[in-house]
Amino acid sequence: MTTSVSLALEDKSQTAQARRIGSEMAYRLGFDEVAVGKVSIVITEICTNILKHAGRGEILFRVTGDQSMGSADLEVLALDKGPGMRDLARCMADGFSTGGSPGQGMGAIQRLSTVSDFYSVASEGTVVLARWSLKAAPQNDWLRAGAVNVPKKGEEVCGDSWGIEQNDEITMILVADGLGHGYDAHLASQEAVRMLRAYPDASAQNLLQFVHQALRSFRGAAVAVARIDRVRRQLSFAGAGNVAAQIYAGSQPMQHLVSVNGTAGHQSSRFREFSYVWPDNGMLILCSDGLSTSTGLPPRTDLALHDPSTIAGVLYRDFARGLDDATVVVAKAA
Repeated sequence: MTTSVSLALEDKSQTAQARRIGSEMAYRLGFDEVAVGKVSIVITEICTNILKHAGRGEILFRVTGDQSMGSADLEVLALDKGPGMRDLARCMADGFSTGGSPGQGMGAIQRLSTVSDFYSVASEGTVVLARWSLKAAPQNDWLRAGAVNVPKKGEEVCGDSWGIEQNDEITMILVADGLGHGYDAHLASQEAVRMLRAYPDASAQNLLQFVHQALRSFRGAAVAVARIDRVRRQLSFAGAGNVAAQIYAGSQPMQHLVSVNGTAGHQSSRFREFSYVWPDNGMLILCSDGLSTSTGLPPRTDLALHDPSTIAGVLYRDFARGLDDATVVVAKAA
């Protein structure tokens, strides 16, 4: 899973930069001219709305899937802490625009994207998701995952990495936070994800042990492994270090998952695996220590109903410390 490309949006001149980033990523994925044009219009609409109503915000760009298999997606996530939209339905009406934007309103984002999602709370801000897909039809994964994976400011690569492997019955998710920042931390966390690719059928505890052995020649990492069994309705979890994990049933928190102290690849207590009930409407949230220990779904909102990437974006926006690599992964029943 690729690192999110982050662009702080504070000035109109950065709209062109955002368009360029999105268009170049779309071209590299093999999108045709029409699709790239749609990406460009949507990004312009997003930037115009943020600058007009919130004054500033952040745009995240991410490529997901496997381009070699013709299943890659381009994802754009826009975050702001502005006044929010009090009447989201009215703002979504195609052609409605208070800012005179080229796309003629938020409805253009919905119309020109393969998938779109909007989350806005008055006085708290807005998160907008737009996604374009190369595949002809959506995947039938029973569990959908979304993420934000952003390097520390000033670093070219993120020291955190994450990955997911899934079949009809089992989903394996791993998050690794390499010690420190920069390239060496990135190599360590990527090696942890490589172990997930190599051993997708392992138990959570065994996979963590494989990671531990593999990282002995690397910097080391805090690592969390979750194995979700759809048939048995069970989540098995093994963790070393401070990657936090929570299970939710809808919007209700059920359980904070237990990790042991230590660092994979270096010193660690004996790895242990813990089992939890996986609810029918279950959602798993994993986050590195680039996010606050208080990270969680806000009460009394419908955030849990939204796309996993939207949820990850809201949590990143509201809980990122800003002084570290930051990763949040959200997986929920499709």
